[in-house]
Amino acid sequence: MFKTLVAMDVFELKSSRPVLLLISPGLYLYSMAIGQLDPGRAELDWSPEILSLFFLGVGLTPFFFKSWCRKYYGYIVFSVLLLFAHYLIITSALNQFHLSYLLGTYVVLFGGILLLNHRIWIIIYTFSSFVHLLVQLRSADFSPSDGGAILLSLATIFIFSTFIQNGFIRYKYKLRKQNIDLEFEIKQRTKALEKRARELSVKNKELEEFAYVVSHDMKSPLRNVHSLGAWILEDINDGRLEQGKVNLQLLMDQVAQMDILVDGILKYSLGIEKKTVTTLLDLNEVLDGLIRANSSDKVVIEKDSSLPRLVADRSQMIQVFQNMIQNAITYNDKPIAYINIGVMDEVDRFTFYVQDNGIGIAREHFDRIFKLFQKLNDDKSGESGGIGLALVKKIVSKNGGDIWLESKEGKGTTFFFSFFKEDVLFNFGSKKNLKESFACAEVP
Repeated sequence: MFKTLVAMDVFELKSSRPVLLLISPGLYLYSMAIGQLDPGRAELDWSPEILSLFFLGVGLTPFFFKSWCRKYYGYIVFSVLLLFAHYLIITSALNQFHLSYLLGTYVVLFGGILLLNHRIWIIIYTFSSFVHLLVQLRSADFSPSDGGAILLSLATIFIFSTFIQNGFIRYKYKLRKQNIDLEFEIKQRTKALEKRARELSVKNKELEEFAYVVSHDMKSPLRNVHSLGAWILEDINDGRLEQGKVNLQLLMDQVAQMDILVDGILKYSLGIEKKTVTTLLDLNEVLDGLIRANSSDKVVIEKDSSLPRLVADRSQMIQVFQNMIQNAITYNDKPIAYINIGVMDEVDRFTFYVQDNGIGIAREHFDRIFKLFQKLNDDKSGESGGIGLALVKKIVSKNGGDIWLESKEGKGTTFFFSFFKEDVLFNFGSKKNLKESFACAEVP
């Protein structure tokens, strides 16, 4: 609250600075003029000179301490104006509220309210000035009618100046709220544009990978199909039916491989582009079902810890865990494949892991395994198209997460993937955006 009272924005700072600088020579010249017109005036010793130098110093302060004044200059302005107002009331009382002093006091009191930037300052300023003037009038030799007229005129000035300044303050808060709303909207749109730019960058990389697949991975089996077709034709013409059967089987294997490649492209490009169904998902239920489906006499899958409930798409989470479990089973050379799955609950994210005792991966291949149709070992079954980990990475990245691994050849691999809690949990933390923060301040 204190920071709100004493802080000044750039416009208020620039407006107050010249006024305070002008008061310095104005006060001295006004005092000299009154002295010439009324030689018998009563004045506090050296007060005009001291106050003039004081206002000069206050007016020059923002030129040398800009950042400090932005935070605390409102307190200085209020203190100076309050001091000057009470000084003028005392001077007016010493001169029996002569018209020249009374008019000067009224002008300063009116102008002082217009320089204050908060309603609390205005209330303290007007109330203390009014009470001080009332005390001085009661102690002076003044008729009730004259004293009442002075108080009534001062009250009128206070009321009208307060109305004017209140309108300024209300307009200032309105502009500030509009600026904050606009800044918030710009930040949100900037984030959306940055997200869209990242998505376009990923799309471009995917297009490059597809171009490679079409030109290399699919072109090779097509050439093989053409060659095998020619060999079969020769075998038929030469009457080598047994050899023709062998070549025909090879041709069918190549067609099956092409089918795996095409299916992998469809899964990778379309599998998570469809509209997702985001619900509060219990990962324990999902994983228990996958453990039952993939466990056997040669495959043991265990949960090291209870998994959380996330706001996520069910089919995508099934794809992530199923592909990682299948990868751990496929690339395992041990009599029994042991797979451990768990989660580490960190400050701002959930980090999941899938650990196996398989063949392991050399460090130089860590990045390669997440690329489309990349396999480090020949899959004798021919059922793997090198799509699983690429699909997992795509799903994790699309949900704002990250994926990495630790591995040693012959000793197994641990895959890690993490999601930020603010992306997968409702009402995570107690963060406030700009609009919520502004609501805590005084809004008229």
